[in-house]
Amino acid sequence: MHSSILRPGAAALSTALLLSLVGCKTYERSTLDLDQTQREYLLRALEGPELAELNARAQPGAGAFDPSDGISLAEAEAIALVFNRDLRTARLAAGVTQASADNAGLWRDPVLGVDLTKIVSGASQGVEAIVSVGFTLPISGRLELEKNRLGAEHAAELARVAALEWNTIAALRRAWTERAGIARAVEATRDVLQRVEQVTAIVDRMEQAGELARIEARLFRIEDAKLRSRLALLESDLARASHAVEAILDLPPTAGRVFSGEFASSARLAPESRDAAFAAIRDTNPAVLVARADYEIAERTLEEEIRKQWPDLDLAPGYGEQDGDREFVLGIGVVLPVLNGNRAGIAMAEAKREAARGRAESELQRVLGALLAAEERLAQSVGRREALEKTLVPLVEAQYAETREVARLGEVKTLVLLESLKQQLEARNEMIAARRDEALAAIDIDELLGPPQQAKRDEGSQP
Repeated sequence: MHSSILRPGAAALSTALLLSLVGCKTYERSTLDLDQTQREYLLRALEGPELAELNARAQPGAGAFDPSDGISLAEAEAIALVFNRDLRTARLAAGVTQASADNAGLWRDPVLGVDLTKIVSGASQGVEAIVSVGFTLPISGRLELEKNRLGAEHAAELARVAALEWNTIAALRRAWTERAGIARAVEATRDVLQRVEQVTAIVDRMEQAGELARIEARLFRIEDAKLRSRLALLESDLARASHAVEAILDLPPTAGRVFSGEFASSARLAPESRDAAFAAIRDTNPAVLVARADYEIAERTLEEEIRKQWPDLDLAPGYGEQDGDREFVLGIGVVLPVLNGNRAGIAMAEAKREAARGRAESELQRVLGALLAAEERLAQSVGRREALEKTLVPLVEAQYAETREVARLGEVKTLVLLESLKQQLEARNEMIAARRDEALAAIDIDELLGPPQQAKRDEGSQP
């Protein structure tokens, strides 16, 4: 008789264990192949559908993506969005919050219980068992709030990815502009050095003919040597600037790679649009959007902590045999929130919400201040460039042209010609610096305003 007492419980226990084992995921080891990673990096090719698609999106109607003829800024931005190591790592990290959000709101696993009773009295001896399965019925609604919170956490992570993408593009544009300025300085120095070489040849002949003192002729050789030294330094700076761009693109440095030399300048802020920019920046600046997403997490967390005061219903139906009689039992439990009431969790969630509010307000103030400062720098750089274009550059060009015309007529004023060449190079470098500073200020403004139509895009869109 007692063997039959255990039979229902054993069958139920075996069935439950079998079902739980079937539903479990098995472990599979994944090898970290750093050798393959090294090969892929060193042999990285600038081709593939991802790059072509991103370039077409950035430059509608620009044609096929072809970096073989030199990499433009738009093509470099497409490369950075695909290959930049920080972006790839951030996108993988977003998969963690995605996994949490995808598996939120699940019921707790049931608890299998067995109540064993040892019979030692009287004529009957053995073990009687009652098998029960306990589970929680989430009547409080906390599971839906858990899904909302984890969904908000994933949205915030995507906002961080989108912000990092835009910051990476801004960093690339700055590095690109710095490199373009050095490249133009190299070009200007080479041009003036070529002119100094031509004049030096004339001066050498004049010195040999006794028409020019050696001390004056030596000034040209000194200037020639100084320009060559300066050119070597600029070429070294250009190589470093190129490698800085390649680091953002996550490309292995190489001397044969060609970058176009344009400045990156596309500020969208005009004087008449300042008020509109200030009104919209809370919805467009990536850093502010991240702060707003973090505040939403705090709101969802507080809502969930408050809902945890409400009890769920614990049920434990069971079946077994007691004193020779088959029995169905039902255990019911509920937590009464009279002593704890999750007060600590609620208080912490309220404090975190206020901290998130403070961070969002501080971030908006920082961005508004930075935008005003960048706008002022842009105006100053534009004014400086325009002044150079209207005054210094025309004067230097006129001085050099007149000096060459006098030399063509047979009267070579060597010191005046040398000074004209030096002033010409200085003026060109001033102009390059002004245009560089103007472009950098415009990049700062664009970074603060956020990507075009940021508010209409899905946060964290991935290429």
